Amino acid sequence: MNILHLSSGQAFGGGERHVLELIAALAARGHAVHIAAPAHSALAKRLGLVSFSHHIHALAVRHALDVGAAWRLVKLVRHHQIDILHAHYARDYPVAAGVVRWQRWTAERRPALFLTRHHYAPLTGNWFYHRWLGVAERLIAVSDYVRERAQNSLGWDTGRIVTIPNWVDTTRFHQPSARARQDCRRQLGLPVEGFIVGCLNRLEPSKGQATLLGAVAFTRRQTPHLHLALAGSGQAAYLDRLRQQASQAGVERQVTFLGFIEDAPGFLAACDVMAIPSHDEAFSLGVLEAWAAGVPVVVSDVGGLAELVTHENNGLRVAPRDPLAWAAALQRMAADEQLRRRLAAAGRQSVGSYTLDHAVTAVETLYQTALIQKN
Repeated sequence: MNILHLSSGQAFGGGERHVLELIAALAARGHAVHIAAPAHSALAKRLGLVSFSHHIHALAVRHALDVGAAWRLVKLVRHHQIDILHAHYARDYPVAAGVVRWQRWTAERRPALFLTRHHYAPLTGNWFYHRWLGVAERLIAVSDYVRERAQNSLGWDTGRIVTIPNWVDTTRFHQPSARARQDCRRQLGLPVEGFIVGCLNRLEPSKGQATLLGAVAFTRRQTPHLHLALAGSGQAAYLDRLRQQASQAGVERQVTFLGFIEDAPGFLAACDVMAIPSHDEAFSLGVLEAWAAGVPVVVSDVGGLAELVTHENNGLRVAPRDPLAWAAALQRMAADEQLRRRLAAAGRQSVGSYTLDHAVTAVETLYQTALIQKN
């Protein structure tokens, strides 16, 4: 199959990693893979470093009504005889749908259109928008939580919206020895003997880092060895607010701001617990990565996080935006090594259900079925 993925994001987050690993796997299965992305985007830069066969096309979608981007996409579809067009951002969806409709109106080659929804936010309630996207074969949601939200937004038949969860490459992660863990902590400037609570996410209010700082403030007397490692980049203003919060609470020595971390396995090797205090999430690669690394998780009891984590089984779930509840959960984890071992073992078992091979086979089957039905 000739497959063209459209991803207009500039940064490199979970959605971009999803695209990168998906197209690599499709290429390995013998498909001709094309990717349309902004020329200077993080995804385009990563694609310039990979060894698998692919074709990258510089294309920026500025907004949902970007006619210029749509016309350039039409040219790509025609020139490369694209069978499958797969869009990944909400602003990409109407542009991709317009390409398919144009190809149908002009009796040209019409690719089968697929949309993947990576975000938990509801799609626009505009009736025309829903009808315009109706040319898509399927919308793929990364969790049942996202699928239900998309279903409520679009009102499509339930069979047209399917869940194919994200995945993790478990071979990238390992459970370190005590010495290796200490070495990782030294490299990151973390206390070698502390109880390290890691949080690896974008620095923005919706990710809940402020809740963790509040929790550390509540624990500083009873659990003084608890240390919070905040990894991730974000806007300078929010980072300044977090630093000020830590200072005012008197916990600046119990918090390390690490900035952007490329080496997730190395970061997790330094952690005793992974905390994900987001206000909402569509899914969480962070949970899968922690499970793969043998690190127990504490997560907010919301959205895709609650779908992944079964409370007291493969992690703990805590009310979002509640520093006192988070403090209690983290203190419990710090005091109970047996609990940490039990949750980590269950996490390692759970992560086996989220493999790249399973997800790619499911996507490939959808592609093939659509082409058979179209022909």
